Amino acid sequence: MANRAYSTPISTWAFHIVCTRLPAFMAPALVVLALLGLATPDPVISGRAAHAQGVAQ
Repeated sequence: MANRAYSTPISTWAFHIVCTRLPAFMAPALVVLALLGLATPDPVISGRAAHAQGVAQ
């Protein structure tokens, strides 16, 4: 039998952490960014696109 039959290599443990915990922290941040993107007005509809490019209206 193996010397350490019940041990897990650190690379497998780290991969498990990255694949399970990291998305759990990233998902709320991405949702917040999406909501902030929806909350900002469209520059074309609001008329600020020409102003942002330096073109006089």
